[in-house]
Amino acid sequence: MKQDHKGRVLFRQMIEETPEDLKTQLRFSDSIAEKLIGMLKAKGLSQRDLARITGKTEAEVSRWLGGTHNFTLRTLAKISNVMGEDLIHI
Repeated sequence: MKQDHKGRVLFRQMIEETPEDLKTQLRFSDSIAEKLIGMLKAKGLSQRDLARITGKTEAEVSRWLGGTHNFTLRTLAKISNVMGEDLIHI
């Protein structure tokens, strides 16, 4: 039980010490992953299907869907084009 408490305290401390720009980046990445997962579900596509139509490996697509990937604009554009809708709106 004591170990659990120490772990939670350490986790909270790490969160507090994380720079705001990194927190924002992670929030953006997670939002993109959630949107992409929703797009795949709506189209009845799997992770494997997305890998095939984008020419990427399943491992890379898995990283995209994990919510922490640092997407490039080129990758976002490619995904948007193959999915037939914008992944992000500015």
